Amino acid sequence: MRIKTLRVTLLLALVMVLIIPNVRMEEIAQPQPLDIRETAPEGTFLNPGEAPVLTETSYKSPEISISIETYRDEKSRSNIYVADIYVSSVLYLRRAMSNNKWKASTQRMDIMAKNNKAILAMTGDYSSLLDVGLVAFNGDIIRKSANQARENALILTDGRMVTYARKEMKVSEVLDDGIWHSFLFGPALLRDGQPIEKFVDKIRVANPRSILGYYEPGHYCFVLVDGRSGKSRGMTLTQASKFMFDLGCKEAYNLDGGQSAMLWFNGKLVNAAYKGGRPLKDIVYIGYPAE
Repeated sequence: MRIKTLRVTLLLALVMVLIIPNVRMEEIAQPQPLDIRETAPEGTFLNPGEAPVLTETSYKSPEISISIETYRDEKSRSNIYVADIYVSSVLYLRRAMSNNKWKASTQRMDIMAKNNKAILAMTGDYSSLLDVGLVAFNGDIIRKSANQARENALILTDGRMVTYARKEMKVSEVLDDGIWHSFLFGPALLRDGQPIEKFVDKIRVANPRSILGYYEPGHYCFVLVDGRSGKSRGMTLTQASKFMFDLGCKEAYNLDGGQSAMLWFNGKLVNAAYKGGRPLKDIVYIGYPAE
C-alpha cells in the first residue's frame, strides 16, 4: 500500500513539474500587438494589396504612412526635422540592436538601418551600456530590473506611449501591461501633456536632440534637432519640451543626442549630424518584421 501511495505521489509531482512552467509562461507572456488603424484619419493608409508609394519626403503603404518636414526655429537658432508617422500596429514601430545582438559593439546607422530594412530610422538609447533598468525590444523583455536614476518610457502593444518620472515606475506592475518597447535615456519632455519649464539634468543645455513623440495610439513622430554648429545651435530641454507641446504631442521622450543624433530615411541621412554622427548601440525605426 505504501509503495502504491508513493508511486501516486511521484506521479502527481511529475505532473506539477510539467504544468507549472506553462502556467508561468502564460502569466508573463506579452499581449500581441493590436490593429490600431481605426485611429488614423481616412486615407492615411493605402488599400490592402496596393504597392507602396515613396517620394523624397514621404512613404505610404497599407500599414505605414510617413511624411517628413523641415522647420527652422529662430528662438533656439536650430534646424529641426519632423517625421510624422502613422502605423496600423506597433509591429511596424521597431527597434534594432547593433549587430542584432544585446551588448554588441557599436555599428553605423546606415548599416543597422539597411540590415533591418528600415524605411525610417532614428537614434535609440544606450540601455545596453547601463547595468540596470527595464529593457524591451519588439515585445521581448531582455532585462526586468529597475533603474531609479532614470526616467522611463514605454510603448505598449495597444499603441499607447507612457512616460514615468524617476522612482515612479515599478517594473513588477508594468510587466503585464503588454510592453512592446522600453527606453532608458530620458528625460520625459512633457508631464501630463504639458511642457516642463525647468530641468535639472546635466544634458539640459543646447544640444543636438533625438526625440520620440506620441499623439495617440498609432500616431507618433521622430524629431531630430541639429546642433553644435554655426547653422544650428541645438535645443535646450526646455526648448525641446515647448516644441513638442506645440506639435500637439501628448507624450515626448528624449533619446540619445549629441553626436549620436541622426535621422535616416530611404537610404540616407536626413539631417546634418554633428561631425557626421557616430556608431550607435541601437536604433528605433519604421519597417516590417523579418519574415
